[in-house]
Amino acid sequence: MKKILLLLCLMITLTGCVRYDVNVYFPHVNSGMMIQHIKLGEQLTSFSKGEGDFLLKNIENQAKKLDGKTRRISKEELVVIIPFDNGKDLVTKFNQFFVAPDTDKTRKKLGESDYNTLLNLNANMSIEQKNLLLLERNTLNFNADLTPLGVIGNDGTIIISSGDLIDLKIQFSFPFGTKLITNDYPKWEKLPNNSYEISLEAGQINDIKAIFWLPNYVGLGTILIVAFILLGYYLKYKKLPLIQ
Repeated sequence: MKKILLLLCLMITLTGCVRYDVNVYFPHVNSGMMIQHIKLGEQLTSFSKGEGDFLLKNIENQAKKLDGKTRRISKEELVVIIPFDNGKDLVTKFNQFFVAPDTDKTRKKLGESDYNTLLNLNANMSIEQKNLLLLERNTLNFNADLTPLGVIGNDGTIIISSGDLIDLKIQFSFPFGTKLITNDYPKWEKLPNNSYEISLEAGQINDIKAIFWLPNYVGLGTILIVAFILLGYYLKYKKLPLIQ
């Protein structure tokens, strides 16, 4: 009951208090970056300035551990850029980043203010890859259990959703050949340049599968080198090797 009253109070006073956008930019198999944009609303910072600053500092510390860079646009706004080398590196860094810190200080601090649990995101990512020489087929699975962001009744229905308190979006940007599969909850739209913006549903389990193709520049480079060698051989001997 106490939690319900707290959320009701917050929904009235802190509408739209946090915006959290994640963009996974994956142009080819050997590099990419994860860009996160976090903006705290004026209502939240006015309500508890210290808690907002504590939240952003935690995010900055997590990013530094993963060789990421951060940029404070303002006291309420933060941009995080975390590079990755391949699909497996993306999965590793994503999962490590969204593991909540488990220190005594953090637990004590979070315990002092229940509304910090609104950012207790249980997100997980996995990837399956098949290398076809010139192209790589990737199947990326993303699961975000956002049930902590809502109050669930005994019958399993959502009594209160904190979707008005936090706006969560994830965007995937791939070069071509993408197929997106989701369950009933997240809403998504296709953007230009083969990007997909997905609005995650608070209080629900959001499942997303993205099947996409990436150019394998190592394979392409190998074929170009072989073709260049064959061309040079033909120009010199007027025939191709192994062909009489």
